[in-house]
Amino acid sequence: MEQFIHEEVHTKSDIDVRFEIYESSNDFVPEHWHRSMEVVYIYDGEMDITVNHRKQRLAKDDFMVVNTAAIHATQTYDYARVLLLQIPYQFLTHAIADYDNIQFDLSLKPAARPADNAGCSCPPSDALRRILTEMGRLDTEKPQGYSLRFSSLLYDFLYTLVVHYQVTVNHTAKVQSQKNLDRLAPVIRYIKEHYTELITLEEAASLAALNPEYFCRFFKRNMGTTFTAYVNSVRLSHVCYDLKNTDLNIGTILERHGITNYKLFMRNFKQIYGCPPKDFRKSL
Repeated sequence: MEQFIHEEVHTKSDIDVRFEIYESSNDFVPEHWHRSMEVVYIYDGEMDITVNHRKQRLAKDDFMVVNTAAIHATQTYDYARVLLLQIPYQFLTHAIADYDNIQFDLSLKPAARPADNAGCSCPPSDALRRILTEMGRLDTEKPQGYSLRFSSLLYDFLYTLVVHYQVTVNHTAKVQSQKNLDRLAPVIRYIKEHYTELITLEEAASLAALNPEYFCRFFKRNMGTTFTAYVNSVRLSHVCYDLKNTDLNIGTILERHGITNYKLFMRNFKQIYGCPPKDFRKSL
């Protein structure tokens, strides 16, 4: 069965992973998933990250590991500087034995790890922070032997996760979850490609081969939000981008991105961004 991945992940050829440090201000990324494992580390500011329907606020020096195929969304406020690491599924299965049967849970309370090669005997969470910040330094400075050192740190990062934060996956639950994602995939892809158009519940349900009533429950149970709210969130994320990066008037932007219910749009925008579009643009 073809496994559709909602977000395609592009890697750097010299280090085999996606790695970047970026600045974000009032950005909202709606729910999505991919086969890569994702790690975010906050240098400055704050980010809300929702993973499998659970929201957590990350502040300076906090980090989060998002497991393969976990549905997640992010939102930043004001200004944030963020490190993003995405490790492809193929890399993970090659590096970690039986990877398909495990995942990582940072809520575990492991004992302090033995001192590593650098003499660090700090708690595993601090060791992971140290590794991520060193990766960031290497990626910024690109010293001689950069890719070799980066790869060494990447394996140390995975080693620490495996030793201290590994949990066994329920095979039956994982198979069912993958079936659900496979059924949702054409719906999410269609929304992504046609969000500027009218998308009916009946259309979406037919793409999932479900009747509309059951589809509503199915979508909410798996995505953590309603079908209508998700479509609106995709539109809002594009509206936000245009407010920040173009001089188009607000009415033109709304029309451009398929917004027809102005009152609903205003309510949703204020709920996500905390102010109306006009004030949002003035604050930039």
